Amino acid sequence: MLPPKPLLKIHEISKSYATKVLKRVTLDIHHGEIHGIIGANGAGKSTLCNIIAGVTQSDAGEMHLNGQPYDPKTRRDSLNCGVQMVHQELSLISNLTVAENLFFTNLPTRAGLIDQEELHARATLLLDRLGLSAINPETIVGSLGAGQQQLVEIAIALSKSCTLLILDEPTSSLSTQETNQLFEWLQQIRSEGIGVIFISHRIPELKKITDRLTILSDGECIYSDTTDKIVHQQILDLIAGTAETTQPKEPFVSYATDEPALSVKNLSLLPNKAPISFFINRGERVGLTGLVGSGRTELLSAIYGVSDTSRGTLQINNGAEREVFRGAHQAARAGLGMLPEDRKKSGVMLNLDIKSNLTITSLRDQFSRAGFISEKNEFAAAIKAIRRLKVKCDHVSQKVRTLSGGNQQKIAIGKWLITDSNILLLDEPTRGIDAAARLAIHQLIAEAASTGKSIIMASNDLEELMHNCDRIIVLAGGEISKIFVRATWSYEEIIKSCFSPRKIENHSCIGQ
Repeated sequence: MLPPKPLLKIHEISKSYATKVLKRVTLDIHHGEIHGIIGANGAGKSTLCNIIAGVTQSDAGEMHLNGQPYDPKTRRDSLNCGVQMVHQELSLISNLTVAENLFFTNLPTRAGLIDQEELHARATLLLDRLGLSAINPETIVGSLGAGQQQLVEIAIALSKSCTLLILDEPTSSLSTQETNQLFEWLQQIRSEGIGVIFISHRIPELKKITDRLTILSDGECIYSDTTDKIVHQQILDLIAGTAETTQPKEPFVSYATDEPALSVKNLSLLPNKAPISFFINRGERVGLTGLVGSGRTELLSAIYGVSDTSRGTLQINNGAEREVFRGAHQAARAGLGMLPEDRKKSGVMLNLDIKSNLTITSLRDQFSRAGFISEKNEFAAAIKAIRRLKVKCDHVSQKVRTLSGGNQQKIAIGKWLITDSNILLLDEPTRGIDAAARLAIHQLIAEAASTGKSIIMASNDLEELMHNCDRIIVLAGGEISKIFVRATWSYEEIIKSCFSPRKIENHSCIGQ
């Protein structure tokens, strides 16, 4: 009996920009298969999927879809062939509603105008069918958190008829609950014979959901077989190619002291919600987690002074209590630094060079005198920083846009290390970066803590927080559900607390 013909056959696809990005990649995607793709940043994963989706064209090689030659020149060409793709960088229109985004290419009209009643009825039906009834279809998309926007983007793809679905890092902004919901969707469409390409840096996810796995390294396919034939450590070894990233995790070393660094008192995050109070000491790493919409990003924004609605008081070190900051400039002056969730939008300036990105927050205090900037001192500080951060680059004048995601993230954190901020607020510091880069970021965070800096680290990845933090604060519905300490926490109890906001029983965890 002949094996079934693949849904998509890729044969010796190559692509070059300044350097070779893909080198004669060959693989098959089958009907009703979830095919995982993993590799370090810059391995060629997104480029390969962009070629499949018609976003860019290959230099050599060929593809067949359903046994027919397939060579999409535009995104429309691939859509007409039933190929849907959800990019890691979302393509939603932020000033339109959820409903308008869901049906943007097929808006119902009446007398030449959008039929709002019909539009919202369709959107409500779709959201309910996908288990997203908590999202109001009339909500402006830009007001949603990154995780909810990701769910809306995936919902748009799932709402359309397709033969091949490409998901590029779909869970990078999702909580455990939303990730499980996505996996249920994928199981359903797999049963309908639809092929899925699932790109992720998260090995446990790939082991759980994919049927076959392809590993890319420097643009080459170095493994492609059933997922159950390869174990976690082998995947790391193939991706990294070095012993450094594949060593067992080192035991956690706490650098927390008894000296107070920051106390947050009676901070009102959302209307009609209990005020938030907690503290962090010098050298302490505190994790912040919760479901999508729990208020993690909003809390960090309120502490950093970029929220107009928050109320409450702060105490830095043993100083006097003060009202929450009104502007990031006040927070920075007080010794706080913040890494936002979306590094490309708010964390780095992609079109500027590495030097400028690293020194911009320190220009006035460290590199200028009498209104003149010392470029010599700037260059020296930038060179020292990229060595300390282990940034892979050609020179400090290189545009940040040309760096991998992991190296961009190092730059976004590094500018606050140059500024010598004492309190770092890190929102999803390892989102969308590969295993080697994640380890490097974790080492930077530990190094910062060892010098007495205090870190609040928000993440969807609970295992990441459990390995890197002294304490974990769980938010649920805009309130603190519970605060866990390393000596007594468990994965199961932390997960349970994500679903149940309640008053904290351990009052010793609350700043007095």
